[in-house]
Amino acid sequence: MLKDNSSVYLPGLNGLRAIAALSVVIAHVSLKGIADFGLPYLFDLPMAGYGVTLFFVISGFLITYLLLQELRKTQTVDIRKFYIRRILRIWPVYYLFLLVCIAIFFVLGEQSSVLVKEMWFYVFFAANIPFVFQSGIIILVHYWSIGVEEQFYLIWPWIVKTMRTRLLKVAVLIFIALFLLKIVFWITLGTGSLAYRFLTITRFHCMMVGAMGAILFHNEHKLFIRLATNRIIQLGSWLLFFLLGFNLMSIPAVLGQEFIAFASLSMIMGQISINQRIINLENVFFDSVGKISYGIYVIHPLIIFILSKVYKDLNIVPALKYGLVYSSVVIFTLMIAWLSYTYFENPFLKFKTRFAVVNSSNSMS
Repeated sequence: MLKDNSSVYLPGLNGLRAIAALSVVIAHVSLKGIADFGLPYLFDLPMAGYGVTLFFVISGFLITYLLLQELRKTQTVDIRKFYIRRILRIWPVYYLFLLVCIAIFFVLGEQSSVLVKEMWFYVFFAANIPFVFQSGIIILVHYWSIGVEEQFYLIWPWIVKTMRTRLLKVAVLIFIALFLLKIVFWITLGTGSLAYRFLTITRFHCMMVGAMGAILFHNEHKLFIRLATNRIIQLGSWLLFFLLGFNLMSIPAVLGQEFIAFASLSMIMGQISINQRIINLENVFFDSVGKISYGIYVIHPLIIFILSKVYKDLNIVPALKYGLVYSSVVIFTLMIAWLSYTYFENPFLKFKTRFAVVNSSNSMS
């Protein structure tokens, strides 16, 4: 969709990013291991994992759509410019937060042996590797998903550039191959195996769901658009996301991320197809939060960690303390992410536009 004659704009994507980011933040407040607020343990929400899958599908969709627009416009993909844009969008906040966390951990003397042993995984966007081994640096563990996206970017633009007319078949084959391999590992090795955990964590096939949707949308495939934007299917997708996210229903764990990936695609298509929306995320609040969603995702564990030091010994009624903890984490995370976006990220984003072949108004593109 063209916002004007030169700029691609897909409505509602920032709103979906806002939901994904806030889902991760809310789930991580109660997650064991990140922090101790001196409160009784209540629950472990799977919402964080599903929020990341929503991020993955959005990323696969938007990146693929923009690459296809570039192919249509120039008959090729400028790989160099693609990587420069990714670097300017991802690296500044990533490495700034990494340095801040290293400094804080050395000052506090926490996890010093892990810092020395595993830091290189984080420096080179491979945080998903220690995560597969159920290890990692506490307030940097979430970097695993950024590593997965960066690894995806190493491969996918080349495939888009070289496959072109066969791109949908390639995306479908990649999805089927990785999903079937995951099922085989689940049956033969079990959920605790490294092979199964690697495919569950490194969810390239979930990004392929977004990519397949982008290809079909770009090609104006009528049946896909009609099904993906069907209001009943949209409603089911939204219900699935929140019921599974809040642990109010369950499906076999081996299928959870795939169900959410296809639900996410319907949610994306529902936002893009304005006339078929059942939920409108195209408003000031969701758009604003979506624009700073990358900062929210990167920064929030440190906010949780710091506030846990402040609130741990605070002796008030647990119900009030829970309210204080959740509201404080969300408010401070939004504030710091906004400051980061406004005063640190924006100069890089403005410079990034110099390397745009197809201009996009969706802020994370």
